[in-house]
Amino acid sequence: MKRKIILASKSPRRYELMKMAGYDFTVDSKNVEENHPAGLAPQLIPASLATKKARAFLNEIDETAIVIGADTIVILEGVIYEKPNDRIHAIEMLSALSGKMHEVVTGVCILSRTKEVVFSETTKVYFNPFTLSEIEYYVDNYKPFDKAGSYACQEWMGAIGIRKFDGDYFNVVGLPINRVYQELNRF
Repeated sequence: MKRKIILASKSPRRYELMKMAGYDFTVDSKNVEENHPAGLAPQLIPASLATKKARAFLNEIDETAIVIGADTIVILEGVIYEKPNDRIHAIEMLSALSGKMHEVVTGVCILSRTKEVVFSETTKVYFNPFTLSEIEYYVDNYKPFDKAGSYACQEWMGAIGIRKFDGDYFNVVGLPINRVYQELNRF
């Protein structure tokens, strides 16, 4: 792609996925409040936040630039699990997810000065049951405080705990890179 791409995210996982897909891009992000309209359905929240993150650049880009914003949440039985506040919160989240299926929803906004594409990808993740000592080991050794749902599927918790995925694995990592690639080709 010949156009300048800005990844509006500090996520090292999104960075790696964009590199894996062969993109030349820069990373920049704004301090955008990650709040959303009251009453918004949980599945729509990531797209709303991704759009907010990408639009924060709209007045700064020229006609050749493309901005990609993204946001990921975990949903269990209608409850949203974002990034944990601390160790206790992470342990509580993983205890709630233990032995259950949850959804990982990533919203993406790709925009330029003249075009905007917004979409979400949902992946169902099925966890094995965890013991408290397994959860504490993971939290203490992997420090998942910057991860929605308090885990990364590509780390120890994913290796021992995820029974199966129904949907895009890379979506759970943090960016549905296949769909991003397809959308950028159409852009």
